[in-house]
Amino acid sequence: MNNSSFQLDVVLTENGEIYNPIEIGMTSFIIKIICCSIGIPLNVSSTVAMARLRRLHRKPRNLFLLGIMLSYLSFFIIPIMELIYWGIYPDESLCHAYVAVIGLPQGLLLVNMLLALIDRYLAINHPLLHRVKMTNRLACCLIVIGSILVVFLFKFVYIVRLGILRCEILLLHAKISSTLFIILFVSCMAMNIVVYRQTKILLSQSRIIEATPADSVVADTQFSNVVTSMVIHVDRKKFGQLEMEATRTLIISVASLCVMPCLNVIFVATFFACRLFFGQLECSNFNGIGFLIKEISLIPAIYGPVIFLVRNKRA
Repeated sequence: MNNSSFQLDVVLTENGEIYNPIEIGMTSFIIKIICCSIGIPLNVSSTVAMARLRRLHRKPRNLFLLGIMLSYLSFFIIPIMELIYWGIYPDESLCHAYVAVIGLPQGLLLVNMLLALIDRYLAINHPLLHRVKMTNRLACCLIVIGSILVVFLFKFVYIVRLGILRCEILLLHAKISSTLFIILFVSCMAMNIVVYRQTKILLSQSRIIEATPADSVVADTQFSNVVTSMVIHVDRKKFGQLEMEATRTLIISVASLCVMPCLNVIFVATFFACRLFFGQLECSNFNGIGFLIKEISLIPAIYGPVIFLVRNKRA
């Protein structure tokens, strides 16, 4: 393959040179140092605290939450590799490893969120079946299988040797990863809305509870018993708190999704639309925007685990 045809398959700079995906400036360096200094200890402490919860071994849903928190922790692999490359070890092999890892933390986060949402949906709609079938072992298997599937699909180009791992961004790899990313993002948003609506239905049904009293009212006749029903109205204040809790669940989940994945989806769609209409060199300015998106993507990895830990303790 000659050089001209090869360059058409990779992301280029505005000068027509091959874009180095691991280059960072001084501002980016400072931001990454601050984010890693705060985020890594916070994520490690939150993950350890989550793992030590006694009820973790009784509720499979907590394993899905733990998978989400570990996904947040994996976000810091990328900036650590960038910092090492920039200041300590600017070697080609490290850049190869960077290309092999980039995109995976976001994919792992979305697939673990999707598994957690599906688990909540089944728990709401099929509680008895869910209690019997959803064990800790099954939850662990689903997390492992989902993670392996994400790695295989996101790095399909390199695994099946459609492309050679170099210090560059292959457009085919970027298109496949972007498509999978958008599919997972849309699936998470859809499941989030479905779970929220099912939760609201469940809460509305809990306003009135029909209960059977311990002592049945026996009629004078010996052939039939008449069972009276007692209608219990749930306290409005308590119901309002439950309603607000369901709303907070949706808002927090959507906010965690929108800060990072939604910006990535918008960036990817705009980048490929620009390439389609104006060509590659005219869209090289998006490379700088990509740096900004990567910095913003670290924000949910800092506050996300704390939110999940606090809400799980209250749950």
